[in-house]
Amino acid sequence: MKSDYVAIAEKALDELLGFRVDFADVRLVELKGLRIEVIDGRVREIRFMNERGLALRCLVAGKWGFTSTSFLTPADVEKACARAYKLAKSASKGAEEKVVPYCKPARYSSRVVPVEDPSSVSVEEKLKLCSDMEKTMKEASNNIKSASVAYVELEERAYIINSSGLRADYEVPSLLVSATAYASEAGVVQRGYESHGGTGGFEVLKARDPMDIAQRASEEALELLRAKGPPAGRFTCILDPELAGLFIHEAFGHACEADAVLQGNSILEGMMGRRVGSEEVVVRDDPTIKGLFGYVPIDSEGVGGSGTVIVDRGVLRSYLHNLETSAKMGVSPTGNARAQGYGSIPMVRMTNTFIDRGGWNVDELFRDVKRGVYAQGGVYGYVDPAKGEFVFKCSKLYTIEGGELKQLCRDASLSGFTLDVLMNVEAVANDLSFRPGFCGKEGQYVRVTTGAPHVRVRDVVVGGLE
Repeated sequence: MKSDYVAIAEKALDELLGFRVDFADVRLVELKGLRIEVIDGRVREIRFMNERGLALRCLVAGKWGFTSTSFLTPADVEKACARAYKLAKSASKGAEEKVVPYCKPARYSSRVVPVEDPSSVSVEEKLKLCSDMEKTMKEASNNIKSASVAYVELEERAYIINSSGLRADYEVPSLLVSATAYASEAGVVQRGYESHGGTGGFEVLKARDPMDIAQRASEEALELLRAKGPPAGRFTCILDPELAGLFIHEAFGHACEADAVLQGNSILEGMMGRRVGSEEVVVRDDPTIKGLFGYVPIDSEGVGGSGTVIVDRGVLRSYLHNLETSAKMGVSPTGNARAQGYGSIPMVRMTNTFIDRGGWNVDELFRDVKRGVYAQGGVYGYVDPAKGEFVFKCSKLYTIEGGELKQLCRDASLSGFTLDVLMNVEAVANDLSFRPGFCGKEGQYVRVTTGAPHVRVRDVVVGGLE
């Protein structure tokens, strides 16, 4: 980060502290990137991102004032600071909140240096990559009626300071490519999807052949054309790593976010130290795992994360926190404050959230299942963290008879109550794997990773979604 911009951020903090606020922080953010989308042989989008701005926040009697500006002249920054204070002061009228966020004075710095800088690869080459992936899907079969590819590269830089004496900066490049194929035959339409991503430069794509990503998407769509409808009822269910990871993120992870707990919107309110799953279940959120798409060595409040054990052998051990929620609950922050760019306020978010590996081999999970189902992938779903209810549509599902896979089924759904599923986990395999994506919350989208091994759960409700 250039020294003149750092000086602007420092001056902004001085301006905020001049209003005698209870707490203040300043976040200087630079975001560069490129998004390419190719659909059915046409370039739908080539969009460059290049933005820089200040996020300004202050606290008065427990109420926040937040504003941002991309105009970084001294006069503009001074006006933005005054707006932030005015908003906090106005919101605090009649407030009696005394809890003030606090963190130890510290200096954090982290930089991910790409092996192959994406800027060294031309836009034309990246566009050709997307076009070749789209062609690979279309050439798989005449039944592939539509195919799309999305390519996203980002470079995030931030400098963060606050009134507690914290100074932090980070630089993280990331890259994601995804392929979606739709197959159709005799009035039946099915979708296949595959993605790959991580933190780093263009070398992220060297870890997996992009044409394999495209081929897998088309194969899944074509395979599902031959599938039948799912069975209905309660079954022993084996979740593949993708679906188990999606479940732990959506159905459970959002309920672990401390802001939801404090607002009364989580089934985990008042559950600290209590059993929420079987002894097979260990759940972690770890922003420090290098290479994963949700790698966030320093969060949007400047706090360096070290990884959080949320559930240990079935017992709830921690929520995910930012500075405010940790102060209100009397615990340490976990480094889970995240914001989309400089124009958004930090909120509690997940990073790399996963069910940790267990002690079972994958084949052992299937061996003694007399009658059950094997659910793979997730298309979409409904989750209510306050009630603990969920419905997920699987990408595909197989019936299991005598420990062996039998009928392939399409349009299957799993539903139930989150804590019932976790309590009914019988076995967790040792084949932990991860999947990249973006998570949305209150209009903000951030990089995340979901992960899990294969997981066997008894008494899962299976049905069909039209």
